[in-house]
Parts: sequence; structure tokens; C-alpha cells
Amino acid sequence: MTRWKRCLAIAVAASALAAESPAKAVYERANRLFVAKQFNESLVAVEEALRLDAKLVPALTLKAKLAMAANRYDLASEALERALAVDPKAAYAQFLYGMAAYMNNEMKEALPRFRRARELSPKDPRAALYLALTTESVGAPSDALALYQEAVRLERAAGKPSADTLLPGARLLLLLDRLDESEDWLRQAVKLAPNLRDAHFDLARLLLKKANPAEAAAEGERALTLSDGVITDSAIHYLLLRAWQQAGNPERAAAHAATLRALESAKR
Repeated sequence: MTRWKRCLAIAVAASALAAESPAKAVYERANRLFVAKQFNESLVAVEEALRLDAKLVPALTLKAKLAMAANRYDLASEALERALAVDPKAAYAQFLYGMAAYMNNEMKEALPRFRRARELSPKDPRAALYLALTTESVGAPSDALALYQEAVRLERAAGKPSADTLLPGARLLLLLDRLDESEDWLRQAVKLAPNLRDAHFDLARLLLKKANPAEAAAEGERALTLSDGVITDSAIHYLLLRAWQQAGNPERAAAHAATLRALESAKR
């Protein structure tokens, strides 16, 4: 590189730094604080960024994420509507706009928002997954299944398959009595996330429905040893009670029944 070209490159870099708005710099700090889970400090910084530039879409998006973290979905929607008014093609803001409705159990409102997110970012598996979840919740299982399949396909194409994406589709397949397909998805989920209790629990449910109580019990006992996931101990103990009964082991069934009663009593 000639001396003149080096000088030109330095000048261009300096101009780029100078061109960065003060609002963008404050937003970057707010985002770092958000990642560090310092939410109060992040909110102060993001409000300062928006005072400097009320149309800064990343700052409006971050403000929405902070609002959702505080369960203020109304404030999140308001911030995202402002972001989308500035940039109607902001795919991530559109996805979060759907999430604000979804997390607030407003499925009819979430549906068109996620559809728009899919239009803006057709290769985003998250948009396909949450559109599937929303579609299933409003009573369209066939359409939902196609979207689950698309979400899985997109993740595989990106080289990032996820158990959390496979599980909802596997549960729908189980509900539709498509047991072999459900088992295939569940075994993939267990392979991808062997320490996720939800995957083992759902596989146990499937195996119990396929009249394989011994293997169902083994998967249920494995789920009980794991902590990662949202399935409760009570749900697992109840499944194991049934599995051991059907497997012809009343002693093991009775032990889980006793534990289940103790857990229920502790809640009162």
C-alpha cells in the first residue's frame, strides 16, 4: 500500500468514527449492560440514546426487550411500533413485535405479526417456529406442523439444529397420533440435548403411548435426574407412576405415588 493510500485509509476510518452518532455510542453501552443483565442501568442508557435520537431503531428494539424482561408487554409493543414506523422492514423488530403479543398470550394479535416477520426474514427459523406455535394455539394443527417442519429445515440448513425447535413439533405429531414420526424427532432432540429433561420426558410419554412402559420408565427416571428444562418433578413422578404400573412393578409405582403426594402436600 502506497503512503498516499495509507493516509486515505486512515482519513476514511477517522471520518467513519466521527460520523458515528453520540446516540449510537450510548446505545452500544446500553446493549452491553443488557447483555450483562444490568437491566436498570441499561434502561437509563437506552433512554439517553433515544433522547439523543428518537428514531434510533436498535435503541427502540432494546427498549422493547427491557420492557419484556419486566413483563411490560404494552410498553414493548409501543417501542416496537415506533421502530417499525421508522423502518417497516426491520425484521428483528417485527419478530419482537410478535413476541410481545405471544408472551402476553395475545395469539390473534401475534399471528399477523409473525407472518410479517416471516415475510421479512424467510430464512430465520425463529420466525417460523413462533409462527408455528401461534398457529397451533389458534387451532390450525396442519398448518402449524408444516411450519415446525420448515423451522427444523432452516436450522439444519444453517448447521444449527436445536432440541428446543424439535420438541414442539414432536409433541404435535404425538397429539396427531403420528407416533413413529414423533419418536424420530424426539430421539433427535435427546441426541442434541442429552441433559434436557423435557426431551427425555416427552420421549417417555411417547414410549408409554406405544406400549413400551419399561423403556418409558427408563427415560422418565433419566429425566428426573436432570435439572435443565421446564417440566416439573410432579409431572415426571406422575408419568413414572403410570409407567411402572404398566411395566408390572407396583413397588416402584408406589414409591413415585408417595413422592407425588408429598410434593402436592408441600404446595398447600
